[in-house]
Amino acid sequence: MRRGKLLAFGVCALLGLSIACGKESSTPLAPKAVTPAVGDEVAGADGSTLKVSAPGLVSPINGVELAGSTATLIATAATGKYTGATALSYDFELFDATSTKIRTEVVNGLSWVVAGLAYDATYKWRVRATTDSTYGPWSGFGSFKTPANTGYIKGNELFDPLFNGQTVATAMRGATFVPGQGIRLEAIDSFVEYRLGATLTDGEFSVIVTNIRNSNEQWKTKIFSMLQDDGVNITDNSYRFTADRRNRDSSGTVRYTLRSRGVDAGEPNCGSASWDITHIYLWTFTWRGGSSNLTVRDGGPNGPVVRSCGANYKTPYAPNPHLIRLGSVDGRAGSETLPQAIFRNVWVSSAPRPVLLGDTP
Repeated sequence: MRRGKLLAFGVCALLGLSIACGKESSTPLAPKAVTPAVGDEVAGADGSTLKVSAPGLVSPINGVELAGSTATLIATAATGKYTGATALSYDFELFDATSTKIRTEVVNGLSWVVAGLAYDATYKWRVRATTDSTYGPWSGFGSFKTPANTGYIKGNELFDPLFNGQTVATAMRGATFVPGQGIRLEAIDSFVEYRLGATLTDGEFSVIVTNIRNSNEQWKTKIFSMLQDDGVNITDNSYRFTADRRNRDSSGTVRYTLRSRGVDAGEPNCGSASWDITHIYLWTFTWRGGSSNLTVRDGGPNGPVVRSCGANYKTPYAPNPHLIRLGSVDGRAGSETLPQAIFRNVWVSSAPRPVLLGDTP
């Protein structure tokens, strides 16, 4: 009898276990959590393949107007959706007012400095995180605008458009505004002068010049100049710079003279040139770290080079106070400005020339 009871109990136990195994557990063990990597390449609805959030935009946003033609685009970091988003780079895009993409940059940080923007223009930008050829979602767009094309002297930087009938010059003589074109130097002793607020030891002096012809003045016709404001005439000045367009008898030669701390760097001769009164020419002089160069381009910044040449100088170029001139006057042999030349968009700075309205035909 006892053995029969034990056998019946065993059958029932086996039968119960069989029934239990045939059903889903009402309290299953939770599966182990799966943590996708930051670079999990599963495309999202927006095409992104990086499991991070979109960065936030800090500045410039909401159509703010900048102080100049350089923008510093700043964003906040993207965050990982499952793990920390480490070793991320950021892909920035900049668009103009027509929504045309004009610049892109990948940076290992959360800011991008964009220089050389056009004045009086509207831009928008966005950013996304990236790593190992995968990309997170784009941020929304931020927008900003650059200021109107007005001139200024700020420390050792100078900008003067001139074609708007205004100037930030500190002195001028024999100069006439030509509406929409710039300022015309009328005679051999005409000039426009600027006094920088600080010495520019290494930099660029560039200007658009029009109305240059194959004329035959009987002096060493000069386009622009720099010197130290110490009362010494420009010929004997310790920090002399003068750039020439010589007359027709001299084959329209481009050349310049540079002296730094009383030491001459010679008179580099860039060669002869023929001039067209209907063309615009960008004259650019640079001096940096003992190396100087004068380049003339036909048609603006992107035009072909008419002439270019350079020279080394031994001591730092450090006039104090630092004068900038259109034309060249009061030399030992008198004034030598090229008459009738028209100037616009004067740029003097340690930074390269930005994109300026009126720099192209």
